[in-house]
Amino acid sequence: MSFFDILKGSLATLKANKLRTLLTMLGIIIGISSVIAMWAIGNGGRDSILGDLKKVGYGKFTITIDYKNENFKYKDYFTMENIDMLKNSHKFKAVSINVEDAFRMLKDNEPYYSYGTVTTEDYEKISPVTMTSGRNFLPFEYTSNERVIILDSMSARKLFADEKLSLGQTVEITKDRKKAGHSYKIVGVYKSPYETLDSLFGDGDNYPILFRMPYKAYSIAFNDDSDVFSSLIIEAKNADTITDSMREAKNILEFNKNVKDLYLTQTVSSDIESFDKILSTLSLFVTMAASISLLVGGIGVMNIMLVTVVERTKEIGIRKALGAKNRDILKQFLFESIILTVFGGLVGMGVGVLFGFLAGAVMGIKPIFSLTSIIVSLSISVIVGVIFGVSPARRAAKLNPIDALRTE
Repeated sequence: MSFFDILKGSLATLKANKLRTLLTMLGIIIGISSVIAMWAIGNGGRDSILGDLKKVGYGKFTITIDYKNENFKYKDYFTMENIDMLKNSHKFKAVSINVEDAFRMLKDNEPYYSYGTVTTEDYEKISPVTMTSGRNFLPFEYTSNERVIILDSMSARKLFADEKLSLGQTVEITKDRKKAGHSYKIVGVYKSPYETLDSLFGDGDNYPILFRMPYKAYSIAFNDDSDVFSSLIIEAKNADTITDSMREAKNILEFNKNVKDLYLTQTVSSDIESFDKILSTLSLFVTMAASISLLVGGIGVMNIMLVTVVERTKEIGIRKALGAKNRDILKQFLFESIILTVFGGLVGMGVGVLFGFLAGAVMGIKPIFSLTSIIVSLSISVIVGVIFGVSPARRAAKLNPIDALRTE
């Protein structure tokens, strides 16, 4: 039999059993659509998160103390005078302290693990936030002991159910559970850096409370007003020559402190590359989890094809008696299996694209569909058809025509 004869016979058989064909394809449709949609949402979420991080990190670097250096002394900590010195050199766009600390926040005497960022006017230029409610800090609040904070949007909803309800409220913040905390007024809410992650993976209740606090209020309440710091964050005037800026800042500080090789510099974007690997792994894991449904669909195809062999035993016997060879029988059943999975794969791709756009709209993420994902999905459909169709096809081909004809 020619290729076209076998193909025509396979299509005719599948068409004669429309309901069974549709139900058999359903598992493949669900599997392929899940893989396509999860791949697109995963890539879209990853690009969204990295895009936000790159906006914050491009052209910026940190300079920290190398505590492994045996020559380190207390005088080598950074001071506000060092920051002014770097600013006055006019070689950098902005210079700020880089302080992030763990706190214990109490709202109605209920404690919450929280993470605070200490800000200055320059820090807000280097790492700006998008305000969603209320206001950001006023210039005088950075240098006076104004006990005000701004919360991230997810934290505001977690503590007060609604962002706007948090404005004007006070919370107590402390670092030592044995000591009384200080009361801080919430004056604004900014977009949480975890919003996209929460849309992708949920579990927002497990994220820490995030807030920002003006430098002076932090220094007086939690740093004994000592004004010494272990890390600075700097924005280069030209992002393309950031390496020169890093070297320049290091040289200025080490010359001022009369030390050598005591400070370490690192671009903020280098942390983004590490985060990119984590997100890529998570996206791959989610896609692999979705592909389990494709395996289930393949097993369903094999089961139906095995049932079909039993039902068509007499037909196989007649065809063999009329001269059909084992390979003709094998090809027809294998073709039927491949046609089922390929058609299911094509429909699944359409459903996956539709579901990807719908899910993206709900989660606020732009799904990214790649040619690779489509080619891989179609290839998987063919492979599933071959793998799960071989066993039923071989079983049909090996039937003895005499025994097959005796079947009632």
